[in-house]
Amino acid sequence: MKKKIIFFIFFVFSLWIWKDLKKIDTSYLNQNNITYDYSNLNNKYLKYLFTKYNNFLENFYTKNIEDHKDYWTLESQESRDKLPSSKTISPAINVTKNTHEIISNKDNWFRSHGNNHSNRYSKLKLINNKNSQNLELAWTFEMTGEKGDIQANPIFFDGKIYTPIAGGYIVALDGKTGKLIWKSEKLGSFAAKRGLIYWEGNKIEKPRIIFSNRERLISLDAKDGKFIKSFGKNGKVRSGLNVMTPVIYKDNIVIVTWEKAIEVYDLVSGKIKWKLKYQKKNKNRVGGVKYNNSGSNPWGGISADISRGILYFTTGNPHYYFDGSRRPGKNRMSNSIIAVDLNKRKIIWDFQETAHDIWNSDLPAPPIITSIKKEGELIDIVLTPTKRSNTLILDRISGKPIFEYKLSKAPVSKIVGEKTHPYQPDLEIPEPFGKNKFNFNDIWSYDPVQLEKLKENYKDHKFGFYETYEIGKKNLQYSFNGGAEWMGGSVNPESQIFYVTSNNIPWIAELERINDKKILIPIYKSKFKRALDDSGYPITKPPWGTLTALNLNNGKIIWQVPFGEYENLKKMGIKKTGTENFGGVTSTAGQILIATGTLDKKLFIYNSDNGKILYEYKMPYVGSSPPTTYLYKNEQYIIVHASGGRTLKKGYPQLINDGNLILAFKLK
Repeated sequence: MKKKIIFFIFFVFSLWIWKDLKKIDTSYLNQNNITYDYSNLNNKYLKYLFTKYNNFLENFYTKNIEDHKDYWTLESQESRDKLPSSKTISPAINVTKNTHEIISNKDNWFRSHGNNHSNRYSKLKLINNKNSQNLELAWTFEMTGEKGDIQANPIFFDGKIYTPIAGGYIVALDGKTGKLIWKSEKLGSFAAKRGLIYWEGNKIEKPRIIFSNRERLISLDAKDGKFIKSFGKNGKVRSGLNVMTPVIYKDNIVIVTWEKAIEVYDLVSGKIKWKLKYQKKNKNRVGGVKYNNSGSNPWGGISADISRGILYFTTGNPHYYFDGSRRPGKNRMSNSIIAVDLNKRKIIWDFQETAHDIWNSDLPAPPIITSIKKEGELIDIVLTPTKRSNTLILDRISGKPIFEYKLSKAPVSKIVGEKTHPYQPDLEIPEPFGKNKFNFNDIWSYDPVQLEKLKENYKDHKFGFYETYEIGKKNLQYSFNGGAEWMGGSVNPESQIFYVTSNNIPWIAELERINDKKILIPIYKSKFKRALDDSGYPITKPPWGTLTALNLNNGKIIWQVPFGEYENLKKMGIKKTGTENFGGVTSTAGQILIATGTLDKKLFIYNSDNGKILYEYKMPYVGSSPPTTYLYKNEQYIIVHASGGRTLKKGYPQLINDGNLILAFKLK
């Protein structure tokens, strides 16, 4: 009887564990309907028990199994030295010729970043490089009583602006006056975090506003902001975590989620159609520990070649920042552009910039779909700017680089267990639009006394081409918050010129080893902060922020200008230093660039031919998202969010205050 009771208790306990480990999802095309994994656990006691069990296994493997014991050693410098100093990836030979109409915006702006190509370009030219000095503030909209960081590029359709606003609401505003037409229910700060899309509807269905709200896909009535009750459960569909603008393809809504999956839903009903994993879990143990599958999340943006049915998206870095010891290999699908055939429901190619990233060099921006000229013919490409100030330009169908892609030998790691990749990109063409290799001669100050102090303070720091980390030492590096960032850039598809805002901010980075006597395996912690002097200025030579025009046909920079300035330095005669920026640039057929996001809180209009400033306006708060332009009743408007920005506030709290405004500009 006693044995039966024990067996029964054991059976119930095993059943409880089995049930909590299990997850059922029949939507995946390339994954079993039922999966069993620690990450599925919900019960906190089971999570605790499994953590203890895993710690026991880690110590056992490391003590007793040779392969795992030998893992926690230093990389061989001798083996790395034997490799060639560089190698190249040859450019695409069989390029994809353009056979479809070039996409650009006209009166409306139906999707954040302009359209499905995410080119943020408008054919409007009522405001142009001849008259933009005559701009004036047309109206402002303020969300009274609320403040918060708004990063979404507003959309416009048939006289109405649709956008998230401070406080966690979606609003519709009159395009001429900025007056509130409707305000949604409170949805939270992740509602349409990086954008939203307008669907015109059909003879049966009403026009809709569609966006993600973390683990929810939401559909609102464009007329009144109410939930579309027939969509999912009262206007909401449970999805994987997503912060990007959806794509509408045929009768589908397509998103890419932190489940590392493409998810496709019925446009009208919200019913799930299919899911496709782009990165599957590695279930092996390395050095005794479970392989670290976290990171590689899609947060930069997605775009679609609707005519071909191909989706493009970018992915982030694998975790955790500077420690890659628990994820050996290239970490494929991280730091990558990925292309998916939506009709065949399969991944057709992927292209990675930084392999085995331990520098936080993810691809942060939406891919831009456009065409360039090669040997007199238009060819179809997809491009994205990167944190390392590179511009990846790839054939749209094959995913092969258009220009020769140079890779240089990179340093070995100086910490046990790290397995760095031997080669990293070192591009010459396209020309980098910012700094990506720190040099000691970069150290700068307006004050000679402080300059000597800075040189003394940083003389023992490590720096260089993909320099690795070492316990007890600190690195100086660019690219942590850009080069380019989530705002990405803008392409004029008619001239094949790419415009991008970027940062040249130095960061202090280090890896610290945490001592835990209960665990034999090393645990590392990443630490980082901006390298600023006592006055709050970056310690390197300006410009600290730039706006660049790049010829996509030959990969060469046409012009580059500082973007933003510090008022105090200007008074000292040090002008146009540029500043760190998180706003973005939009180009138009009027040969102007509309740019914002600098610490001086200004909206700028530039001449796209030469980068000269044509107009500037100081706003109450820093511009926090890329500008939008549209036509309403024969007048062209420019609108921009001014809400401060959380990222900049962390680095420059004395300069940034939270805001809640939308500002609109038009000709006098």
